[in-house]
Amino acid sequence: MQELIDDLPEEIALLDEQCNILAVNRSWREAVEVHGYLDAMPGHNYLSLCERRANEGYGPAIEAASALNDISSGKRNFWQMVYSGGDLWDGHDYQICAHRIGVGAQTVISVTRFDLTEILELRRAKDVLRHSLDQSQSVERQRMARELHDSTSQLLAGIGLLLGRLEHQSPNPESLNLVEELQELVREAQQEIRSISYLAHPPSIERLGFAGAMRTLIEGFARRAAFESSFEIRGDIYPLSPDIDGTLYRIAQEAISNVHRHARAMQVQVLLCYRRRAVHLVIIDDGIGISRETIAGKGSVGVGLPSMRERMSEADGRLSIRRLSPGTAIIATVRRAL
Repeated sequence: MQELIDDLPEEIALLDEQCNILAVNRSWREAVEVHGYLDAMPGHNYLSLCERRANEGYGPAIEAASALNDISSGKRNFWQMVYSGGDLWDGHDYQICAHRIGVGAQTVISVTRFDLTEILELRRAKDVLRHSLDQSQSVERQRMARELHDSTSQLLAGIGLLLGRLEHQSPNPESLNLVEELQELVREAQQEIRSISYLAHPPSIERLGFAGAMRTLIEGFARRAAFESSFEIRGDIYPLSPDIDGTLYRIAQEAISNVHRHARAMQVQVLLCYRRRAVHLVIIDDGIGISRETIAGKGSVGVGLPSMRERMSEADGRLSIRRLSPGTAIIATVRRAL
């Protein structure tokens, strides 16, 4: 057993049912010797060490002592916690786990500690980079929307005026029919630009709150894109992190944009469902549906679905796509932080 745990990189200690330390591996021994906590070595009681630190007011030790008492008495078999180190471990982040394990007729408790400092620093750096990228993309979308509004829309308005003059001056019925078709195309192009520009300047989450911004986004886009929409909140609302708010908001933006471009839908229903352990964002349309190949990521899928899946993966969430009759349902799920 000693040779087995010595080869593992994590810090590991084996305790008996009274939390006396029976054995430790090389990583645990080296950490203890470097930092001088020699009462965390075999022959000492690990629960007593945690209770002593708990009496000093150290939060992680309070939780660890409570959990070890439960595991020692058999009330639970597993416990884990992520915490920031104190004293000589200040500036380091750890995950500690305790397992109650039956070995033949004997019961032992394994305590395993992982140094997560580098992983969490990389995760924080990734979050900063993602936020910066989102901000850059938002600025670029707004710039493109302004260009569309200030130049392309004006050109289309000019074409519309010229077509109006041509309509009044042309005596030929066949030409008039062509002019009417062109005017309709111009109106459709103007409506498309208004829809795209609206998505590039979405309502502010900071100003309206997450639910309010979602409602304004969906109702405003439906009005500009000329389809019916509904937005409903189910369950008791509880706060999410700003990152999760932003992720679900971007999913809604991308999903209703895809409905507008591809689904030929007349109605879109959006549900925001707060459950005890998770939040579900559901977007349902009555359009032509989505192919099984597209759901599976085969063939030409564009950037919309991969982008949504990547966002949900980064948020430790899940994206599901269901074929309906008619239409499609997109379900974005994130776990509630407890």
